Amino acid sequence: MFKKLLFAALFISVQFAHAKTDKTNTAKPTGVVVETTYGRLQGTTEHGTYCWKGIAFAKPPVGEWRYTAPQKPDSWDGVKQATEYGSASLQQKSRFTENQTKSEDCLYLNVWSPAADNQKRPVMVWIHGGGFVVGSGSSDLYNGANLAKQGDVVVVTINYRLGVLGFLYFDESDTLHRGFDNNLGIRDQIAALQWVKENIAAFGGDPNQVTIFGESAGGTSVETLLACPSAKGLFHKAIAQSGPASMLWQPETAKLLTQKFFSLLGLKETEVQKLKNISADTLKKAEDALLKYMVFETTHRVFAPTIDGSFLPNDIFQCLSPKQSGNIPLMIGTNMDEATMFARKDLRMMPNNSKDLERDFLHVVKPEQKKKIVAAYKHFPRKRGVLDLLTDAVFRIPAIRMAECQSMHSPVYMYRFQWSSMMLNITGMRTFHGLELPFVFGNTQQGRTGKLMRLIATPRTVKLLTKQMQQSWLNFARYSNPNGATDGSWKPYTAEHRSTMIFDKNAEVINDPDAQQRKAWVDVKYY
Repeated sequence: MFKKLLFAALFISVQFAHAKTDKTNTAKPTGVVVETTYGRLQGTTEHGTYCWKGIAFAKPPVGEWRYTAPQKPDSWDGVKQATEYGSASLQQKSRFTENQTKSEDCLYLNVWSPAADNQKRPVMVWIHGGGFVVGSGSSDLYNGANLAKQGDVVVVTINYRLGVLGFLYFDESDTLHRGFDNNLGIRDQIAALQWVKENIAAFGGDPNQVTIFGESAGGTSVETLLACPSAKGLFHKAIAQSGPASMLWQPETAKLLTQKFFSLLGLKETEVQKLKNISADTLKKAEDALLKYMVFETTHRVFAPTIDGSFLPNDIFQCLSPKQSGNIPLMIGTNMDEATMFARKDLRMMPNNSKDLERDFLHVVKPEQKKKIVAAYKHFPRKRGVLDLLTDAVFRIPAIRMAECQSMHSPVYMYRFQWSSMMLNITGMRTFHGLELPFVFGNTQQGRTGKLMRLIATPRTVKLLTKQMQQSWLNFARYSNPNGATDGSWKPYTAEHRSTMIFDKNAEVINDPDAQQRKAWVDVKYY
């Protein structure tokens, strides 16, 4: 149940991600040259920090390397310029990346650092959202300069393969599929983390103090990486922002959609090797058709990692055992009104009335459970109540269940972002999906994001929220504790003590907020 909803959690990372990436690079080389495992890189300065852009962390996944796990990048002689972003992954037309070059040759990362001086700063590796269909690590919203400067940390943003290039499923027991790997987008993320481990010391970072963090599909990626045996040891802390932990595909689903993609290409399953040579434009057109099929004919709306039994052995919740992730502190949270972004009629992502909710989802819930659920939402059956219910079903309850699981053997810190403004309340968006991002990155002044922030918040509010959230994220990256070097009032989350930080104009810790709604879902299994 509720699988139909999970695409909404991931298809749009955030309204602010419409901010364009500046294609014109005005930064000039500064003579900051670092020595990596593969060669020397010359960076630039940006907003008071050093930065290196468009660094290849793997070979271009094209030709014989299409649909295979990422390979180590080639070395080079001399000094390579690292002053411009690399291409984003080939993807659907989107305002997220409308000003960026897209290509299969997309495995690049970017680094911001206060100095390349071997000081062993904490490292924060950002994984972008976008439903595993769109997005890139080069959005202005994710520019790491302000966060790096504010916290004296090294910030890394990465790209990974998306859509049919990153998430098709190939039965590894079938000899026809030799030379084809599963979960390529997640494998790309691991390759980027391996590059960080090998090279980040040259940029002033500590390879033994790496925090992964991401939002929406990036949050789900963080949760998936916690469950991947091959990712173990590559990061030491994790922050999952609004990432539904319950949207991974089972092999049956992944195989069905891959077979449909074959049919859209006019291929038989025995002709899998032809995928290596089909043009990228042809693949993209077939992906367009596949997504339409998924929207109108299935309960899935976007791509997802597959529990393939080897690379990703089990369900995320089952995988979070002491052996796999017992030494990984986790910070996890959601926004108060995640669903409002997806209720727009033009998106067709979530129902915004009780009739559609009943038709599409609640009819599969046992009558006694349904009665208990709807009774817990005071605004139901009005639109506000429907969206509150959906926010919990898709975002908050999976986050809580994951926190309960991980807290059995590792410290977990739960948060909820619930600041809104008069304008956001009037428009009905309230604390929508991704609203926290400008505050976390501190990118509230530049470009289109800055203009939007000035419309919805006062300078005082922007400054206050940015300070509250940035400091918590930075403290966690440095101390494994969002309070900082001391315990503070934000206690670890457990099933007995559900300590939750509420980020608003006045941040405060509340024990088990909206407990009635949480309890209404206790016996409901929908993933």
